[in-house]
Amino acid sequence: MKPLLALSVLCLAACDRPGAVNPPTEPAQPVQGPIAAAPPAQRPPGAASMLPGAGPVSFVGRWAAKAEWCAQTTGEGRAIEITTTEFSGYENRCAIVGIDEQPDGYQATLSCDSEGVRTRERVRFVATAETLNLTWLDRGTDQPVLLIRCTSLAG
Repeated sequence: MKPLLALSVLCLAACDRPGAVNPPTEPAQPVQGPIAAAPPAQRPPGAASMLPGAGPVSFVGRWAAKAEWCAQTTGEGRAIEITTTEFSGYENRCAIVGIDEQPDGYQATLSCDSEGVRTRERVRFVATAETLNLTWLDRGTDQPVLLIRCTSLAG
């Protein structure tokens, strides 16, 4: 019985190596293998949610409507910063209180403080490596706002 217990402890210890988990502000590395390489229609149900990196492109990052806004850190013409827990831009700061993964993006529920007023609204993020289509679902329009990815904190 003791050899089985020792083997179980060794197996569990190998599952969680220190430093093997990416920080919450960085997307996971893409998963390699046959399930990750399969088109979404051929993946088993729920596979995108179970495999890190196999779902939609991450919305985490700095985004701007114009490239020159990427270098701005204050004022009206500044980039929007999105983490896994926060959405912030000019004169507003929102906590991301819920995220639902969808086949090609994410739907998030935001709790925002803007100029002293607290609001709650939903937004849809559909990202590629270079762009983010942001659609405000509770504002009565389906027209997405097209943003470009800022390549670094400085722009």
